[in-house]
Amino acid sequence: MQLQTMKTNRTSHRATASALSVMLATIMLLGLAGLPALTVHAASFNDVQIFVNTSANLQYNYFLSAYNLTGSQVATYQSSFPAAAFELPAGSYLFTVSALREGYPSCPMCAEPGVEAGQANGGASSSSNSGSTTAMPAFLIQSASEYGYAVETVSGPATFTIQTQNVTLLPTSPVTVKVTFANGTAAVGADVSASIIGQNYYWWNPSSSVVMSNQTNNLGIAHLVLPQAPAVITAWDWVPVNRTLDNSTVPDKIGGQPINVTLYWQTTYVGLSASAIVIPPNNSVSLTLHYQQPENWIVPMGVKTSTANSSGASTGTIADQPTGVPSTVQSAPSQTGSQIQYYLPSAVPSIEAALGTTGSTTTSSNALLGGGVTTIAIGAAAVILATLGVAVVILRTRPHHQ
Repeated sequence: MQLQTMKTNRTSHRATASALSVMLATIMLLGLAGLPALTVHAASFNDVQIFVNTSANLQYNYFLSAYNLTGSQVATYQSSFPAAAFELPAGSYLFTVSALREGYPSCPMCAEPGVEAGQANGGASSSSNSGSTTAMPAFLIQSASEYGYAVETVSGPATFTIQTQNVTLLPTSPVTVKVTFANGTAAVGADVSASIIGQNYYWWNPSSSVVMSNQTNNLGIAHLVLPQAPAVITAWDWVPVNRTLDNSTVPDKIGGQPINVTLYWQTTYVGLSASAIVIPPNNSVSLTLHYQQPENWIVPMGVKTSTANSSGASTGTIADQPTGVPSTVQSAPSQTGSQIQYYLPSAVPSIEAALGTTGSTTTSSNALLGGGVTTIAIGAAAVILATLGVAVVILRTRPHHQ
């Protein structure tokens, strides 16, 4: 009877130990499963500090921006201090800096000491002779402003210093732009314009050598002379569709692309454009015009517009006059010096393509790489622990020979 009781207790203890082992293994497995997400999240961002070193010791207003390789603007910062801090995932970035000099002249044509009269681009209301006082608005002194940029790779906490130069002293380089239609033919007479990322839409520089816009020649080539800085180059053209006016929708091919055009006007124009980014030392770019537009067109007052379609979807813009300009392009230099005219788009064309880094790792892939290794390691540990738990259960429940 006593022997039977001992066997019963021993069996009960074995069952209890087996249950505890299974519970322990399950708890470890579930607990460790939640760790990878925390680890990946903590390792996804890096503290990046940007310092600006200007060539002149003046009081500036600083505009800093960061773009990833796909061309998306991921961070901006404005300050009266020459520094900024961003939290960024691992990857490569284009950083731009504009150090803007503002002045408060006592008359519209006055300039601050050290800046020649006539170089102050902007206007301010003049004081009245009646003795009344009005607030004098600040205006931008372009000739005293500076610009700089850097392309850097972030793989952890980092500190970068960007050296800026006076905008009137930046070196220039000739840039060749070749423009073609989708069928490969040269786009003759197409408009071409360039804007420096993080600077004025139309580069302010008294040098007559700077050529920010032009038209293509009979070979479809336009020649520009740009500051040595990252520039978005846009080409556009309005191609006429000469058909009998009957308000009907007719299929046509514009530059090799099929499109359905409704003929509202005697001469209907289809808008085509293309954009790309050029980063020194690159000095040439090829653009292929398409009617599918990522941005809107800006047209003068009185110009009539409508949409064209392909396969039932709205894909292009038509107009009764060939005067529209892509919204990313400023058609004429600003005469006010307003900061509103600064070119800081939320997205630019692919920077990766401009750098020729087609094999580089993108930001998201780079950020997940470390997390993936961590996930594999933790997963392997969880499997090992679970296996050990099962092994313990088997050993404890194995019959003992008496």
